[in-house]
Amino acid sequence: MINKKSDYKIGKEIRAWSINIPDRAIDELRKTIKSKWINTGPREKDFRRKVKNQFKAKYAVATNSGTSSLRLALAAHNIGRGDEVISTAYTWIATNTAILEAGAKPIFADVNYDDLNISIKDIEKKITKKTKAVICVHYAGNPVDLDQLKNLCKKYKIHLIEDCAHAMGSKYKNMPIGSSKNISCFSFQCVKIVTCGDGGAVTCGDKKIYQNLQSKVWYGFDRDKKKVNFFNPNAEDTNGLGFKMNMNDIVATLACVAMDELKTALKQRVKMGKTYREELNNLSKIKLLNYKNDRTPNYQIFPIHVYNRKKFAKFMWDNNVQVNINNRRNDSYSIFGGLNKSLKNLNAVDKDVILLPIHSNLRDNDLERIISLVKRYDSN
Repeated sequence: MINKKSDYKIGKEIRAWSINIPDRAIDELRKTIKSKWINTGPREKDFRRKVKNQFKAKYAVATNSGTSSLRLALAAHNIGRGDEVISTAYTWIATNTAILEAGAKPIFADVNYDDLNISIKDIEKKITKKTKAVICVHYAGNPVDLDQLKNLCKKYKIHLIEDCAHAMGSKYKNMPIGSSKNISCFSFQCVKIVTCGDGGAVTCGDKKIYQNLQSKVWYGFDRDKKKVNFFNPNAEDTNGLGFKMNMNDIVATLACVAMDELKTALKQRVKMGKTYREELNNLSKIKLLNYKNDRTPNYQIFPIHVYNRKKFAKFMWDNNVQVNINNRRNDSYSIFGGLNKSLKNLNAVDKDVILLPIHSNLRDNDLERIISLVKRYDSN
């Protein structure tokens, strides 16, 4: 608990974001480079094994980005022109540009005001004969109600794809996000809890889907089944149209170190998240997210609802603390067809949500200073 009540004035800059790459990654990179194998090889396989173990997943595929993971997931389900995919507009744009790239149409459902996740009730209202899949985002690492959503998708015989870019290490009913049979897409982009600079992973529980994913990640060929034939390389036919989305061993080396460090990084992040929740609960101008008891968030980011967001942001920045808006509603971009004013909760969220700093370089006194400033804003 934070006990001090110091009236902090402007101090050192507290940044909104940071990166977390352990020092030993340099030594591991040196080993990989000296091995002379820097394309997709043994370290990529190591990474996939670590992903399966960490997320209790049956199958895992490594990609060059979280965005590629999403695009790959849609391709594995043969989603394309004429199909509709129900998604959330409150996410980074890649969740929904992947749908456009597939030739399908994103249909935006509203979000829940209390946890910023996609509204399952609104999803059901948006289902049509053209609906092929739902993409859910575990926003801020706070998981959606997966049981309810899986039952809905089963009822209408549509695919569920989990965007887990925020949810590395989060749990739903004591099971890691990524352990379900659904295709789950992860990001190891630079400001994630652990990172390899840029990279991704896809997990699933279905062998046929895995084989489809594993072939499509590299031109339609499954590298694990590749047979050496000097006169006729890649003699087998492709599994349809594939991509160039594989992870190379340099990136995989960083990703392996990241996976090894995840438990330590999560412990630190969860401690900070719980401190925020304890100290900022029951304020008048600040409202925290609803973190339900059957879910374990990883606190990838820490969003709050705040009264008069612009005034709050100016107050915090004037005191040298960076607070940020994570993303804008995707329907504000013309490529998605324009603003959908019927998304009532999203309309409210887009005006009052802001992020407090949370990252590996925050120290106890930084956290104390942030909390003190938030409380001072709330009391004025």
